[in-house]
Amino acid sequence: MTGSDTLSLPNISVLSEHSRFAQRLRRRYGNYLSLLPVALSGQLDHRDLGQAYDALREQGMDVRRALRVLRQLVMERLIRLDCDAGEQAASLGSVTSSVTRLAEFALNEACIEAFERLKQLHGDPLAASTGQPAQLWVIGMGKLGARELNVSSDIDLIYVYDHDGETAGIEHGRGRISNQEYFAKAVKHIFSLVGDTTEDGFVFRVDLALRPNGNSGPPAVSLGALEEYFQVQGRE
Repeated sequence: MTGSDTLSLPNISVLSEHSRFAQRLRRRYGNYLSLLPVALSGQLDHRDLGQAYDALREQGMDVRRALRVLRQLVMERLIRLDCDAGEQAASLGSVTSSVTRLAEFALNEACIEAFERLKQLHGDPLAASTGQPAQLWVIGMGKLGARELNVSSDIDLIYVYDHDGETAGIEHGRGRISNQEYFAKAVKHIFSLVGDTTEDGFVFRVDLALRPNGNSGPPAVSLGALEEYFQVQGRE
C-alpha cells in the first residue's frame, strides 16, 4: 500500500487513546498492527484481510488464533478510523462493509480448514446420484445477509448441502460416513474455529436458530429438506 493510499494519524492526544478497549488491543497486539494499514477509504477488502492473515500464519499461528488476532486488528483499525480521522473518518457503510467482509473471510477460511481435516478422516462427500463431490453452502441471514454487520453483531447462519450420499472413505473405504454426518461434523468444526472463546476472544458469535426447526433441527440440512421445510412450514 503506497503512502498516498495510507492515512497518517497524529501521534498525540487522539480520541481513541481514551478508549480502554483500544488501549488493551494496542498493548496486546501492537506488534501486529502494521500488518493491516489504515487506508483512506476506510474499507477493508478481502485482499487486505488475506495479506494480514497470511502474515499471521507465517508467524506460526494456527487457523484458530490467526482468525482471532485478525479480528482484533480489524477492530483497532476501525476504532482509529472512526475516532481519529477527523473529516476522513470512516462512514457507517465503510464500517459495516468491513465487518461483513471479515465474517465472510473468516467463514471461508474455517470451511477450508474443516474440509481439509475431515477429508483426511472420511474422504470427500459424494452425491449418491452422480458420484461427484457434494458442496456445502453457508447462508448468511439477518445483518450478515444484508451486509450490515456492526462491530458487536453476531452472525446468523444456515448450512445447506446440495446432495445426500456418503463420503468416499480413505484406504479400503475406511471412515465412510453419510454426507449428513460429514457436514454436521464440518459445521461443528467451523463453529469451533469461529465462535469458541479463547484467550484471544472469538471471531464472531454464531447463531444457528434460524435454520429449519430452529435449535431442534440438524446443524446442516440438505437442499431438498430445506425446500420442503419452506413449502410446508414456511411463512411469508
